[in-house]
Amino acid sequence: MADDPNLDRLLEDLSGRLAHQEREEMLAVSEDLARAERAQLTLADRLRASLDRPVVLQLSESLRLSGRVEEVSSSWMTLREDGAGRASLVPLTAIVLLEGLSARARPLEESALAPRGLGAMLRGMARDRATVRVETRSGGITGRIADVGAELIDVVSLPTGERSSVPGSSRLSVVLSSILAVRPR
Repeated sequence: MADDPNLDRLLEDLSGRLAHQEREEMLAVSEDLARAERAQLTLADRLRASLDRPVVLQLSESLRLSGRVEEVSSSWMTLREDGAGRASLVPLTAIVLLEGLSARARPLEESALAPRGLGAMLRGMARDRATVRVETRSGGITGRIADVGAELIDVVSLPTGERSSVPGSSRLSVVLSSILAVRPR
């Protein structure tokens, strides 16, 4: 029985279509997997991939910080502002918009930095008796962090910028969730 050229072409065509359809399905599945994986990435993952990159953070309508990403945990980051001796501490929940963020990600398990909580960072500032400006949703307070609790920090205000308490200083309690940034002074 002789080979039928029409049948051979039909079989080749069907084989080619099947192979094409399989490639398209594999591509669709891999794209779905990539989207699902990307959906699991957090802001902290993206910030860790942006270490030492310049970024601009919009924290409120009137508060915008720019500098280099220095350290990142699951709840906060530090930003070294240009010319600043120390880095600003920014809770990740305070960030509204970012400019310059890497499109890549670096999950926590790939990070060499040990994660510390926001409270630990604030207790370190209190221990160092550093003069800071605590930026909140309703304005800023210049002073020293006196105590750090689970939901509040107490700040001894330094209304005229002195390095120590003066008449007119007051102890203010600030709710942690209202903090936009803690900036060195």
